Amino acid sequence: MRIRYCFIFLFFFSFCTAIAQENPRITLFPWMNPYYNPGTMGENELNLNFTGIFRQQSLGMKDTPPSSEGEEAKPNKVNGEQIYLNVDSYIKKIKGAVGISFLKDKNGYYDNIDFKLGYAARLPVYGGKLGIGVQLGFLNQKPNKDKWFPNDNPDPIITDMTESYLDFDINFGLHYKAPTWYVGVSGTQLIGGVRVSGGKDVSSLARRIYISGGYIWNLKTAVPWSIEPSILIGSNLASWNLDVMAVARYNGILWFGLTYQWQHGIAVLLGAVPFYNSTNTYLKGLELGLSYTFATSKYSYRSSGGWGDFEILIRYGFNFFREKPLTGYGSSRHLYKNQY
Repeated sequence: MRIRYCFIFLFFFSFCTAIAQENPRITLFPWMNPYYNPGTMGENELNLNFTGIFRQQSLGMKDTPPSSEGEEAKPNKVNGEQIYLNVDSYIKKIKGAVGISFLKDKNGYYDNIDFKLGYAARLPVYGGKLGIGVQLGFLNQKPNKDKWFPNDNPDPIITDMTESYLDFDINFGLHYKAPTWYVGVSGTQLIGGVRVSGGKDVSSLARRIYISGGYIWNLKTAVPWSIEPSILIGSNLASWNLDVMAVARYNGILWFGLTYQWQHGIAVLLGAVPFYNSTNTYLKGLELGLSYTFATSKYSYRSSGGWGDFEILIRYGFNFFREKPLTGYGSSRHLYKNQY
């Protein structure tokens, strides 16, 4: 019954509309799940999970601003840059996870900072775990005045748009993870942004709904191989994005694959868990990855001189606490009881 009400809550708010900007589109989206779906926080059930992604978007893309009569127009770099940091921790006593995420999105004419604080309950359901997560978000948007070139100077509309402002919002998500597959649905910017400070007429981020899923196909080979397809669909009910990824993982250590981003590009991926088989528990949780997207859209490649997106991934997780071994003398029944 509670799950039913959660879905009703999610879809009720997703049908509201707003004139707004969009969330950034990250190629390595499975490693950025807590940003799209707060229900994924703590899914590894480790005491510490750290993820960092750096993205250079549309490398080389330029825009030529209008120039005054007799002046030569100088190209203005408008390629985007995103820095994503997330830390979450599973806490056994509360049967859930808490997390903090930070996103700096420098995209063309805007410089945005997104901060989120969330909690996700993790419940055992039919051999898997159901995550129910909520995030409280604060978004600071600051248009870059140096990149605006109005025809009339000063332009009153652009003057208002260059004011910095801060919004408060809520994200909600459900995520179910079984041993070999997962599926999730979530909504971001659900209340459309409550303006905390700044101008009231400036747009905020759009409400969006996300549907994600993935599968792990373990091949029956002498050396362990697995094929791991995943998908992410995002929509604001006016437009939608589709990202499809397929990763081949060798012996748990090396992985590589391809991503198709509808109406954007095709990406190649490469990564490794270099200490996967190490006996040192503080090293084996390190993961590194790279991706490069070959832009296929006419806007990003041909018209504006852009030639693709580049991303770097760093992920790290480990447990601080270890189970104490049973010691002492006496009945095994009492020892078993004292363990809990």
